[in-house]
Amino acid sequence: MAFIIGALVLDRDSRPCPPANWNNYLSVSLTGSLLSTSNVSAITACTSASCTPASPTFAKGTSDNSELLVHQQDGTWLLKLDAQPPSALNFRVFDASGKVLTAQSTALNWTRVTGDERCGGRMADIGLLLSVP
Repeated sequence: MAFIIGALVLDRDSRPCPPANWNNYLSVSLTGSLLSTSNVSAITACTSASCTPASPTFAKGTSDNSELLVHQQDGTWLLKLDAQPPSALNFRVFDASGKVLTAQSTALNWTRVTGDERCGGRMADIGLLLSVP
């Protein structure tokens, strides 16, 4: 009997995973004086493998917003990530002239809200605070 139950469990776990058709989101809020936060024109989020966007110039010139921080009406900045989000990001905040106002590295603790460990699933949105001097 135990053999049959074990075989059923193994058979269920060998099914193919569905394609990843979800995104994960990270929201960035700025803290600091009104003057300093109102001067922000771009935010980059970088991993060791890539940078999103590569520079503020790239951010303004791209037509694909699938991986860019997008300024929202409520004042936050939204980063849309794919199904496998990074465990850490390096943020840089720029003014309109391209000057770096601040930089911060942050570890990200994602919590799965759908799916499972084997096949993946959507993660709960993360909200971060970046301090602008």
